[in-house]
Amino acid sequence: MGRQLNIDLATNVYGLHASSEEKREQLRVTLIQRYGISEKELTRLPAPWYGWEWRKSVQEWLVPPKEKPDGPGELLRDRWIVAGTSLVFLQVVSAEADPFPEGEAFLDSLRVTDLK
Repeated sequence: MGRQLNIDLATNVYGLHASSEEKREQLRVTLIQRYGISEKELTRLPAPWYGWEWRKSVQEWLVPPKEKPDGPGELLRDRWIVAGTSLVFLQVVSAEADPFPEGEAFLDSLRVTDLK
């Protein structure tokens, strides 16, 4: 398995007048209720971002359960970032024991700003 770096943008997700804190809280509730992510698994992103991160080590998460290998798994790193009324989703998928920091550099180097 190589590294995958994914970006997705959803526009007009949030109301114009909600504060960034209100949007982050709405996102947290959505991640827990709609996607079943445990609150304990979510990490609040540091400033300047408004959003959440979720990391999970998995075994071949796209393979049917009966066909899962016994070998090393993959590390999923997902970030959801509120940007104005939009939501930016960043994801890095890599081998669990990936010795190269490209995934972390990808996540940490991007800056999302509200264009007004």
